Amino acid sequence: MLWSKTLSQNYYVPVQENELAYEFHYNINDLLSGVVTHRWESKYGDYVRGSYSFLEPNGMIRNVNYVVDGKRGYRAITKFLKPPQMSKINTLQPSEVPTK
Repeated sequence: MLWSKTLSQNYYVPVQENELAYEFHYNINDLLSGVVTHRWESKYGDYVRGSYSFLEPNGMIRNVNYVVDGKRGYRAITKFLKPPQMSKINTLQPSEVPTK
């Protein structure tokens, strides 16, 4: 059985004492440099699942969700998403720019 493990709240209790388990995530949203990405991954025994996304040069967001298990290998689904419209940040009109 794939999930013969105990999941409780936000932590994982391995069934076997020597079974490897981890989880991590991070986000980078640096609009000045154009680096916008996220990544997360969790591993429980032989089963890994995760997701990552990044902003493509053409402005689309590439989103990849993946699963890895010992029997079926690596499987991924990739989607390209149009980014949500940004609110008007730092878009002052010339007449609104403060002067000294």
